[in-house]
Amino acid sequence: MNNTYSFLIPFLIIASCFTCVERSQAQTRRAVNETQLQPEAQAEIALEGDDYVYGAVNLLHSTGNSASNKFEQTQLHFGYEHFWNDRWSWGATLRGVSYGSGSNGLDGAVLPELLIRHWNALGGFNFRQRLGLRYLVPLQSGSSRAQTALRFELDRLVPLGERVALRPRLAYEGVVYLRLQRDLDVPKERFIDFSNWRAELGVRLTDHVDFTPWFGHQTTYAFALPQTDGTGKVVIPGGRLNLVTPVVGLDARFTIFSGALNAVRRQLPTQH
Repeated sequence: MNNTYSFLIPFLIIASCFTCVERSQAQTRRAVNETQLQPEAQAEIALEGDDYVYGAVNLLHSTGNSASNKFEQTQLHFGYEHFWNDRWSWGATLRGVSYGSGSNGLDGAVLPELLIRHWNALGGFNFRQRLGLRYLVPLQSGSSRAQTALRFELDRLVPLGERVALRPRLAYEGVVYLRLQRDLDVPKERFIDFSNWRAELGVRLTDHVDFTPWFGHQTTYAFALPQTDGTGKVVIPGGRLNLVTPVVGLDARFTIFSGALNAVRRQLPTQH
């Protein structure tokens, strides 16, 4: 088999497993949201070895005639990652999300996470697998829930000079509501909460500055209630609903370290 394409096989098989679980069941309706714009600014501090800490601020704006000119969501993200060896690393992150103003003040959520990451190489590409355990804590409405997130990603660093380099990257992540048993009075939920395909092109301008334009295809999986007209007639049936949202983003990162950047130092993509 041609080695140029063989590296894609494990990635596509694993990603297809998430999709097949959803498509193998009852008929599912699909709706598409307006495209979202998502800029992010990051500051990353390089520590001893390949370890690092970072902070980021992320904004979200929905396009379309019905959308306002303001950002509908703001997210703060802090993280730390430590490398055990060349193949394994672990870390912890904390996200704070603001959805806007609620009836009793700021509405949003807090999301702590523990993660483990495995590094490998396939056909000259970096192949990483990231497993995270999250706990979503709403600030107002909604209930807390544990989630597990599994991401697969392929990328490759393409040097264009002494400092300038490109990093094309493709990633897929599935997020599952972590539950052992559902009580009879609890509404049924889908197997997958959320999934995200992401394609990007990282551009490193200097050792300290890089930016990454990207496109995402995000899907939220839910059970929708039937919608009726004024006479009570069902106009839109309820059932399984896949809510798709295209996202266009731009990540700008500033890396802080002492001296020259080590040529063998591994740096994560901006989607930490």
